[in-house]
Amino acid sequence: MSIWPNELVHSIACRRCVLFFGAGVSMNSVGNGGVRPPSWASFLMEAASQIGASGKKIVKEINLLIKSGDYLTAAEVIRNEIKREKFTNLVKARFHTPDFKAAPIHKTLFNLDLRIAITPNFDSIYETAAGERGAGALTTKTYDDDDIADCLRRHERVLIKSHGTISSPNKLIFTRTDYAKARNSHVQFYELLDALLRTHTFVFIGCGVSDPDIRSLLENYRYRHPYGQSHYFVTASKNFCSEVKFVLSESLKINFIEYAATKDHANLSKELESLKELVELERIELSKNQAW
Repeated sequence: MSIWPNELVHSIACRRCVLFFGAGVSMNSVGNGGVRPPSWASFLMEAASQIGASGKKIVKEINLLIKSGDYLTAAEVIRNEIKREKFTNLVKARFHTPDFKAAPIHKTLFNLDLRIAITPNFDSIYETAAGERGAGALTTKTYDDDDIADCLRRHERVLIKSHGTISSPNKLIFTRTDYAKARNSHVQFYELLDALLRTHTFVFIGCGVSDPDIRSLLENYRYRHPYGQSHYFVTASKNFCSEVKFVLSESLKINFIEYAATKDHANLSKELESLKELVELERIELSKNQAW
């Protein structure tokens, strides 16, 4: 039995769906020496270890912030302690230098043939997967570009990097101050995301519900449009108990889609392949009935 709701398959087939993918997707990739992209938590713990023996008390506080999921504050404290240049160099060394290759999951997501994808990831792995289709297969934009709306109006495949890109490390949104500045300096970008939530179906893959962008966008949507359609959040089974899922579903207006949990999350890739097949069949039917 398929885990994918018919409504979501139809939205993807009609290209009325926005893919929002997070670090859980990138972590499937492998770079030089078998290295994988780090999670936020593991990266911040490594960065905190650079503070040195004199900052043991601060490191302890940072570890508590990481454990509680407050990555933005932890990143800010770390960057203040080890200074911006050293922090930026570490970001580049962990997210760019290993030359990560696109994993099958990236190719499957790209082959869903959605016009719009959004990611807070800094890496360029998804672009690598798109590049295998040839030059011009994907247009990449960051939160501070002023022509995103123009790209969305054109018939282009667009990737929006909501926290910036590793090729411009000084513009990355990594800390609480970075996030606050972006929210105030690039209001039009967040208004655009809000408009997409109102007009498209979002499917979140490889993300955490604690991501500040996701929480803010979905909470605003939930209370501004109480009768709007729910969006979809893909997660491993048993990540949340039924009571927590109910609260999150109500407060964020999302439907959970669960795949069978394994340590390597291999079932997510299998289910996405199944989704691709369902979408292809739906597009054939739409074409026959001219019901685009």
